[in-house]
Amino acid sequence: MTKDPIMIVRGRGGQVEAEGLIDQLASDLLVRAGFVTQGTLRGTWHRLPFDMGRAWENEHASHAAEMLRAARYPVRLDPALSPAPGQVAGGSDVPPSVTAAAQTLKDWAASAADLRQPHDAGRALAALAQGEDSLLRPPADLLLAVASAVSSLPGPAHDRDARRLAELGGVLRVVEIDVDRIALRLRAAPDVPSAAGRRPQVTAKVPAKLEDLAHRLNHARTREYEAHLPASASAPGEPGRSR
Repeated sequence: MTKDPIMIVRGRGGQVEAEGLIDQLASDLLVRAGFVTQGTLRGTWHRLPFDMGRAWENEHASHAAEMLRAARYPVRLDPALSPAPGQVAGGSDVPPSVTAAAQTLKDWAASAADLRQPHDAGRALAALAQGEDSLLRPPADLLLAVASAVSSLPGPAHDRDARRLAELGGVLRVVEIDVDRIALRLRAAPDVPSAAGRRPQVTAKVPAKLEDLAHRLNHARTREYEAHLPASASAPGEPGRSR
């Protein structure tokens, strides 16, 4: 799987196409989202069918982007391909406010290195975990609510999923409490008077054991996606650059 993003764009001729390094799994996911593949002199062209209308094209392009992101592919979706207001993208009921909140958090993460004082860092964390507007509490509540719903479904697989969702909801609640405690400590800490009093900044990394766990879970999820593809589409293939 490449780190280079797959680009889903509207071409000069009005067609919607996917560009970049697209391996077999990514190609299969695009096909499931409605794309067709066409051989050209430059390689394989991944595009949506012609003349289906912009609303249809936007919906299926957004759906393709969601599927690829869920499989951990980096994706850049042309803003012009976003669904119209009120239109559901790819069957997902994610409201625009949630998307906006996610983008805000990404912006904060990108600018976190510019935080100069402890209280600045504390304020950034407080938005995640403090008070009734905590951003971590609703996901935890949602996981627990879905766990309750899934527990009513028959079969051991649903029982396992319900237990795991409940565990993850509990983990998020613990994360919320710990983040809140750290935010309070930072906001109460004295200012650092000058740059001379600072130590060299170290880039924080996920501990190796957790990084390994995330890597293994990601591979397991990719295999699950492959298992749900049609048998004829799940054969491994070499990555190739699309048109």
